[in-house]
Amino acid sequence: MKDVISIIQKSEAAYLATVDKEGRPEIRALLNLCNPKKYKKLEGKTLIVEGEKLTMYFTTNTSSKKVERIRNNHNAALYFCEPEKFKGICATGTIEEVTDQSLKEDLWQTGWLIYYHKGKTDPDYTVLKFTSTKIEGWYNASPHCFGNIN
Repeated sequence: MKDVISIIQKSEAAYLATVDKEGRPEIRALLNLCNPKKYKKLEGKTLIVEGEKLTMYFTTNTSSKKVERIRNNHNAALYFCEPEKFKGICATGTIEEVTDQSLKEDLWQTGWLIYYHKGKTDPDYTVLKFTSTKIEGWYNASPHCFGNIN
């Protein structure tokens, strides 16, 4: 799990896969709030490790298509990588919108005003919570799998 956390924290972006109404996957990049180099103030808040289960938080626009897809289907996958080292991990699980305003305020970064012009109470500011059920990765020249977590 130490290698998994390292890859997540070093990855420049988080790549989120969601499922559309027809059951087709769609992938897009998100700001990787789990990267402490980029988001020092969020360290310990956006990546929670419980045994082999990960909980991660991200932000997006409420008006985005991904939020609509998440509302219709909570299944998702996240991919993090260090491409120059051929290291990557894929976490599959579920994703949901966070409605707790105090958590949204706790994660808020002033630099996000460019995305959410009304600040931490902007109706277009959404926090997403991802919970893993399975983690697979490739590092140290071999595959690793943390299996299904119930």
